[in-house]
Amino acid sequence: MANTDIKANYEKANQQFESVFFGPARAYANMMLDYTEKLANAQQEALRVYSELGFQQARAALQVKNAEDLRSYVEEQQKAAKEAGEQMKTDAEKVVSISKDFMQQSQELTQDSMKRGQEVAQENMQKGQQQAQEAMQRGEQQVEDSAKNVKASSKK
Repeated sequence: MANTDIKANYEKANQQFESVFFGPARAYANMMLDYTEKLANAQQEALRVYSELGFQQARAALQVKNAEDLRSYVEEQQKAAKEAGEQMKTDAEKVVSISKDFMQQSQELTQDSMKRGQEVAQENMQKGQQQAQEAMQRGEQQVEDSAKNVKASSKK
């Protein structure tokens, strides 16, 4: 029976470690990986867009041959600058959104982990109290049995 109790306690401890520590740690690592991947993808997309814009402007500059071309080029530069500003705003909003989602998920995971930790601590506290009471009752019974044995021995 003692071996079965030890095995059951070992399994229970493993389950508790999994639910309180290892599970949340894996979930957080997975969230972190997803977050990093989303940021990297956003940066790659931004780099692609800005590179295209830069190459377009460089090609347009090479096409300038006279004053009229220069005037058109400068007008296009203003439009390109406006587009780049709007793209930067969009990219910044995307990064803020990704970060906000990550923070919200992290907060929820932390709260869930803390709640589960408190539940496990409460379960363990109750089990410990129960075991202490049982041990105390066994001890009291042993003292009573010993006292009876001493009385019986002294009457003989």
